[in-house]
Amino acid sequence: MSAIKWLIGFCAVFTLLLVGSTGVIAQTQPIKVEVELNDNYFNPKEITIPQGKPFVLVLKNNGVKEHTFTVEKLKIDYEIKPKQMKIVTVEPKMSGTYELICRYHSKEGMTGQVIVK
Repeated sequence: MSAIKWLIGFCAVFTLLLVGSTGVIAQTQPIKVEVELNDNYFNPKEITIPQGKPFVLVLKNNGVKEHTFTVEKLKIDYEIKPKQMKIVTVEPKMSGTYELICRYHSKEGMTGQVIVK
């Protein structure tokens, strides 16, 4: 009977360690979001980023024109060629709502918002 109790206790501790370590790993992984840049729009138009934590942006230009992912006040500015993808990590320090634009096509309505909180 004591061997069964020992085995149950061992399995319980092992499970707690496994679940606990997975939780720690998940907390240290950067959050990731994909943003589609297409001819004259962003999808999604609004992105929320945590303040002071690494955040991975997967920028995919599905259009036929070159586009930028530009948030001037956060000093974020990436050019993405047609049919290309760029993966970047940002870590904004200031909370707030910021204008997202394509420097080449903002007058055509290629704008959005980045919210840092």
